[in-house]
Amino acid sequence: MSVQFAGIVPYLFFDDAAAAMDWYARVFGFEDIGRWENDAGGVQNGEMRVGNTEVWLDGGGRQLFPREGDDRPQWIGVWVDDVDAMYERIKSAGAEAEPPVTREFGVQMLTVPDPFGYLWGFIRRVKP
Repeated sequence: MSVQFAGIVPYLFFDDAAAAMDWYARVFGFEDIGRWENDAGGVQNGEMRVGNTEVWLDGGGRQLFPREGDDRPQWIGVWVDDVDAMYERIKSAGAEAEPPVTREFGVQMLTVPDPFGYLWGFIRRVKP
């Protein structure tokens, strides 16, 4: 029996999921699918479309799981067709990012830190 995979849905945690959703829409161009509020009126759960997949956001508080002594942020990769265009979009939105680089393993990559503690990699395959 064969299973066809359609993508992966990252589930990320935030102190303020609404602020994260607003930032991702403005800076990255992610599409807001839905927001579900908690009793206090804040976003408890949110969903955003990213191309043919989604990212889900939890407003229950930041819950990054680093190993003891490991302060590296979590990285989320997003395949795009034009890394340079994504870089221009991010810069025009006023966000900080270093220019894209082509890595030795055949990927052009743009790494963008968000204000919530995550690193986003916008990537496309290139011939090594």
